[in-house]
Amino acid sequence: MTASNVNIAPLSSLPVELIFRILSFADNKTIIFSFGNVCKRFRSIINSYNQYDIDFRSVSKPYFDAICHFITPENIISLTLSNSNRTTNQISLFLSLVPFEKCIRLRSLTLVDIDENDFHTIFQLKNMIVSLSFTFRKKNSIQNPKTLPLIYTIISNENLQHLDFGLSWNRMEALPWPNQCRLESLILSSRISFKKFSSILSHCSKLKRLLLQDCVMEDLTEIDRSTTYPQLTSLAFDDSELHMDEFELLLSLTPSLQHLHIVGETDLFDGACWEKFIQKHLKNLNRFEFAFCGNTDYEFNNPTDVESLITSYRTPFWIENKHWFVICYYFKKSAIYSLYSLPICKTKVRFYPHEDKITCSTHSTLYNDASMTDNVHEMQLNLTNLMAHYDRNAKNALPSSPFFRKMNKLLLLTGNEWPDGSSEYLSAFIDLSCIVELSVSVDFDPNDISNTLTNITNLLKGTSNLQSLTIDSSSTNAENICLLVPNHIKHLQVAIQSIDEMKLIVERLKQLSSITFNMLLDINSFLPDFLTWLMEKRNQSTYRNDTGYFSIWFNKNTAQIP
Repeated sequence: MTASNVNIAPLSSLPVELIFRILSFADNKTIIFSFGNVCKRFRSIINSYNQYDIDFRSVSKPYFDAICHFITPENIISLTLSNSNRTTNQISLFLSLVPFEKCIRLRSLTLVDIDENDFHTIFQLKNMIVSLSFTFRKKNSIQNPKTLPLIYTIISNENLQHLDFGLSWNRMEALPWPNQCRLESLILSSRISFKKFSSILSHCSKLKRLLLQDCVMEDLTEIDRSTTYPQLTSLAFDDSELHMDEFELLLSLTPSLQHLHIVGETDLFDGACWEKFIQKHLKNLNRFEFAFCGNTDYEFNNPTDVESLITSYRTPFWIENKHWFVICYYFKKSAIYSLYSLPICKTKVRFYPHEDKITCSTHSTLYNDASMTDNVHEMQLNLTNLMAHYDRNAKNALPSSPFFRKMNKLLLLTGNEWPDGSSEYLSAFIDLSCIVELSVSVDFDPNDISNTLTNITNLLKGTSNLQSLTIDSSSTNAENICLLVPNHIKHLQVAIQSIDEMKLIVERLKQLSSITFNMLLDINSFLPDFLTWLMEKRNQSTYRNDTGYFSIWFNKNTAQIP
């Protein structure tokens, strides 16, 4: 018996049920292309394994094709399909390869930027889906008159418990809401009126969680205070434009809230008002997350002035009873403040130089607790301004460990020159190994292009898990782009000046899974020639020509799985 046989014998002799349990902790690539190739029994087991959770966002087309040809539709329980620029026309391609009507065990479905025709194809048959999320590629121009009735039917499905979707304002207002809706969780990326808000809650007696991602209600004067919605325990408002008096009206209708999340502007920073309202109307509230931004009437120049913004959050109610702490950033040049509950709940933030801001907090050990920023996943910062305020000779200028540990998307803005030493500075407060998406906006000064290329290259060396790179510049060429892009980049977005530059990038950067060209020219007259060339180089690649953009999802001539 060989050593390899000795190693696999204990695992190969396990009952199928136990092996299924082990497989539930592995990813699909490992299950299908590693575990399934060990022996015939394991291959048979993965063919009958019926708990596949498949997420096709950002995958390479060869991997997508391989999974579609291998998988048995009846064995899929969770599926994510996307028509984003990284995987153009993926949904229609999936429907041509996999008989969707056989996905009878499917319980969770996510559809990103779906076309209306494919939407109707998927939902023409009854399903057992429990969780559904979808966005239309052109949500503001839905054409099919049967789409809204179909969405109504979907919402009426007694199996559906979680729904996440968005429509244009007028379509959402026109969408009727079914009686006896069994939804327990709802996320809406559309604006809705208070009338629609009330209609949804009136028809959803089991709804516990509601998130409104674009909250503008102009008809709050129509509130009927005699009607409340006690079923709701979690309510979230992202990008809200409601004022404090409007929140008081609205929240007085949801007395059972245990969790409240608000990202807003205007006049919401007064902790005394919130304390009084919560004690009277939201007695069950145990989790209050917020991010309030606003302007001060005059410029604050010292921490004492900024401290006045959080004085109302130092009462026993906040500190001793609820244990809710806050931090306030005040930006001197713009006289703008940002007030956050802790941990910071906002997933997208802008970062400013320390010299331009004053910070105050009710949390005494904030800077020793990096978990306070773990919810921040996306950051935008101006690298030129940041480095202009950085004193390299100052003692203890850099933190001992990164303060942002779980950020995966970074947007960098620069001037004509890329600041020297910026990569080291960024890595001191951001864990660059966690960055998956990077966008760089830079003007390539012809007199400093070598230094710019060197600095960007140094930055990319520290981003070992980077998958997607956007270079926002109209002042560079394809040769420089090819020099910049490292081998681990799978998705690229760049501006180009000519068809020849498109061909050069496609030819040179063979590791790419997808590319989006920002078109600085009218491509339509050159398109037939380019497509003929593309199909010769990357046969069966898919593409989409949108206004100002041309996206390609590359096929490869080999069966390579990335």
